[in-house]
Amino acid sequence: MSTLSHQTSSFLLACLFSINVWCEEINYLVVEDISEPFQITDNNESKGGIVSDIIDEVFKGSQHSITRHVLPLKRIYKLVESGEVSNWIAYDAKVWNALSQWGNFVDEPLFPVNHTYLTCQQNAPVQISSSKDIETHNVAIIKNFDYPELTQLQQTGKLSLTSVDGYQQGINLAGLNRIDGFVEMELRLRFNIQQEQLNKPCFQFIDMSQVIPKYSIYLTIDKKNKSGLNAFVLQRINTLKETNVINNILSHYTKHSL
Repeated sequence: MSTLSHQTSSFLLACLFSINVWCEEINYLVVEDISEPFQITDNNESKGGIVSDIIDEVFKGSQHSITRHVLPLKRIYKLVESGEVSNWIAYDAKVWNALSQWGNFVDEPLFPVNHTYLTCQQNAPVQISSSKDIETHNVAIIKNFDYPELTQLQQTGKLSLTSVDGYQQGINLAGLNRIDGFVEMELRLRFNIQQEQLNKPCFQFIDMSQVIPKYSIYLTIDKKNKSGLNAFVLQRINTLKETNVINNILSHYTKHSL
């Protein structure tokens, strides 16, 4: 029996003996290792994170049971595409559309994000007003992450991209001046620098919004769900925003690093 099948069977038994009139299992998909601080994992276990904490608040006190599946990103895509995992919830962005073929976005975004250019170069631009400010640069990006704006610049020969396995490698390369800059979400970069204690006096964070526009993070839900889950989550997100819960969660993970 697969892990997913075993977890589903355990849930059905729990519901059978529950006093609840109605019970629904939601499979929350957690990306392993590379999505901090949105999702934090350790030894294949979910350990919180901004999106994970929001998920907890969304379903707090409801008749839904949340089962967390911590898996590599490619494995998540395969499970969703094959239909092996159903009634799932995950996070996505409309500029990524990573799961849009199989999921529907919840209409209300969770929070906005922006990208930054981390560098230790003494001759780094004071600001990045357009792609011309980073032409001919060697820029590090996380492997398997999609950066259409940077990929297009690479394809036209305007910059070079170096793939790195994770934040620590990219941050270290920037700190050692082995690359011109490391491009990632500012929130993620600052969080990982603080967590890994990799900060250096030479680090500069240059906003990339003129090259990679700001966008928002959303929850997305299995298209096959027929229980009205999307509407329930939408209502809960609006309530969490009105009561400042989402801002408090963001502050918890960024107060020491932003």
